[in-house]
Amino acid sequence: MAKRDIGAIGENTFLSWCEPEGFRAQKSQADRLGWDFVLESEPVRARERPLDVQNDLPKFLIQVKSTEKAGRPPRIKLSALKHLVDADLPAAIIALFFAKDGRLPIRSLIVPVDEALITDTLRRVRREEARGNRAIHKTTIPVPLDRAIDIGPSGEGLGDALTGMIGGAVSEYIAAKIRQRQTCGFDDRAVVGKFFVPGEDAAKKIGELFLGGPRELNVFDLTIERRRFGIALENDREHFQQAVLEMNAPPLTTTTIELVSDTGEWASMEVGVFISPPFEDKARSPVRFANAYLEVVLDFEKEWAGLTFNYTGERKVDLEEAVSIVEVGAILARPIKTLTIHFRGTKLELSLGPEEGPFQHWLHAAPVLRRILSAIARSGRRTTHQLMLSDFYEWIERHTEFLAIATAPGVNMIFPRWSEDAVVDQQDAILTPFSLEFGGAQYTALIEIPIDVASRTEAEITLVGGQPHVVADVARLPGSDTADFIEAAIEKSKRDRNRTEPALVAGDFENWQAVILSVS
Repeated sequence: MAKRDIGAIGENTFLSWCEPEGFRAQKSQADRLGWDFVLESEPVRARERPLDVQNDLPKFLIQVKSTEKAGRPPRIKLSALKHLVDADLPAAIIALFFAKDGRLPIRSLIVPVDEALITDTLRRVRREEARGNRAIHKTTIPVPLDRAIDIGPSGEGLGDALTGMIGGAVSEYIAAKIRQRQTCGFDDRAVVGKFFVPGEDAAKKIGELFLGGPRELNVFDLTIERRRFGIALENDREHFQQAVLEMNAPPLTTTTIELVSDTGEWASMEVGVFISPPFEDKARSPVRFANAYLEVVLDFEKEWAGLTFNYTGERKVDLEEAVSIVEVGAILARPIKTLTIHFRGTKLELSLGPEEGPFQHWLHAAPVLRRILSAIARSGRRTTHQLMLSDFYEWIERHTEFLAIATAPGVNMIFPRWSEDAVVDQQDAILTPFSLEFGGAQYTALIEIPIDVASRTEAEITLVGGQPHVVADVARLPGSDTADFIEAAIEKSKRDRNRTEPALVAGDFENWQAVILSVS
């Protein structure tokens, strides 16, 4: 006979064959082509842990098939094969080959339900349904033996084969099986859409979708076809007479752009490159360079370029991006600035218009913020993970004058007269500490302000400062004592200026409403 009812050899005989050492077998169902068995593996119980917190018995779902045709594999229902694929258990097929009228198999194989078998089975099911056949319980196929493992004719080595099939924790095997079952077949054009865009500018509208950023397009007769293994089904297709198509295309590649002002401010940033397809045989298409806060669009057909700066405060960013936004705003506040785009070994320089952005209050803040970030990076400390931009802008507003003192020339310093104020006449600069908590760190710097003009009255001394200079800076934990750093920085300033007389040191900028001068 071509197919053998396993019961012909006796249930007890088969269960004995199917129970390798360390396993228990339980028959779950039977049909004329074979039996399903659930094998339970005897676990190794750890004495150092209570039994009630140790895992249940690992279970294996086994489908048994047999044949007397030695040159041909036994056949299995496609529904039974899919049952093995769908079960969240380690699964396998046991193929038994009998001699005619033999009581025990002359050869035994185990076929693990692995990723390849899962993929092949689901492809067959999809193909049958595409042909109009949903009765897969009436469809039989040969048991795939190309990756089968030989075991002893009487079941020797079955336990080792099952354990090796898992290759580790049962939970990891099952998770991988579920993942393969859910994802295989969707790697090539899984969803295909067809739609109609009316109007003479239809190509332009479609092309703009590829320029990145959330974009919408009104379309007609939209058909969405979901494919698996490249096979589409009628019952997996949707049609809409009118629809709004939303798209946020990923960049094709990345590059860098630079912004430079005529006064020396400079910023470089990485951007994504988005290119619209050249429809209607147009040789040139718009190109968009963009990141989260800046975009540049080049339209070669119109010989036009546009820049958009997104500095809205209603989003959270990391500290590096927040400082970069302030740097870009400071450059755009200048009347003369240049944009340079680096792309594929070439660069394109564009002069921006004379319009000045509303960011004058960031001009003196930007360089100080960058110095602070650099000091924090040198210290190896982690900055605040993310912050709301609006809160960051408010922080800058509260510290605008404070930040400007470290960068802006022409500061007027007025001090009350004291008995030994003649020392001021011997000084070419005044030194003052600069401390600020920022990004989860305490930033401290010593600022050297050249004395351009000094004047006296009976009650006070007025100094007009030149361009401030940062002698040295450091980032430490908030609240740290920085007296040692300040002393070392004062000595460095004296060495750099080749001065041997005591230095004139003002109090910290935060105390300048009642400033105290000292000689160090």
